[in-house]
Amino acid sequence: MSVISQAVWGALVTGSLYGLVGVGFVLLYRASKVLSFTQGGFMLIGIYLFYGLITAGHVPFLLAALISAVVVAIVSALVYVAVFSRVAAREPFTTSVATLGLAGVITAVIAIIFGTSPVTVPNVAGSAAFSLAGATVTAADLVSVAIMVVVVAAIIVILRTTPLGLRMKAVADNPSLSVHLGVSASRVATAAWAMAGLTAALGGVAFALRESVDPTGVATLGFYAFPAIILGGLDSVPGAIGGGLILGVLQGAASFLFGADWIDLVSFGVMLVFLLVRPTGLFGRAEVQRL
Repeated sequence: MSVISQAVWGALVTGSLYGLVGVGFVLLYRASKVLSFTQGGFMLIGIYLFYGLITAGHVPFLLAALISAVVVAIVSALVYVAVFSRVAAREPFTTSVATLGLAGVITAVIAIIFGTSPVTVPNVAGSAAFSLAGATVTAADLVSVAIMVVVVAAIIVILRTTPLGLRMKAVADNPSLSVHLGVSASRVATAAWAMAGLTAALGGVAFALRESVDPTGVATLGFYAFPAIILGGLDSVPGAIGGGLILGVLQGAASFLFGADWIDLVSFGVMLVFLLVRPTGLFGRAEVQRL
């Protein structure tokens, strides 16, 4: 029973990370109908910046996480302004492919600078652990889940109650009408890119607290968020979290029952089924308008 409980808990924590990174996918898709594959790359930047602040700068954990998130958010917004705003008027497919290229460039640069050997972030979350329903829950697990809950709750509040959130909703619902109402699609997209960068950086920090990291492994984790948002719904922030949790549980079950080699098959097999049978996902709207 304890083995099963541990597997379930691990799957939920991993799923929360998928969901957190997947929220960035959703924000960018809602703002520009672009599927951005740079989330894994921005995770890498956040992780290695956080690692450097902790190990070389001896910056406190919370401050290091905040600095990493803010820096990556700024970098992400600048990348949109400098690069992707220039191709925003083209087909979303072109921009999506361009983001895939940028992700590869970021991964290669990080590997050249820091190498490909795994690095381990010091145990800054604490060494406390306790038992929950037969599973051992560590402080790093709790911090990872807490980051997801706080960030996603903040984003939902922003989207539902602030002028920025209302503008983002207007662009997502009816881009043409929103322009006539004076909403700047470019500013909304810039804000969405900044928020996506922030979620990616914090997702990277949460992941680095629990696992050793290397450029290739982190980039792969970023791609796993894609099946999660297809499962939950491309246009739904709560759906990204739900899809991430469900995917984490499915991966955990596949690994427990059949072995780790089945994780990719289950993840992308489920994604394929949903694309064929229910492309809007479990929580997405029945119809999503394209720009």
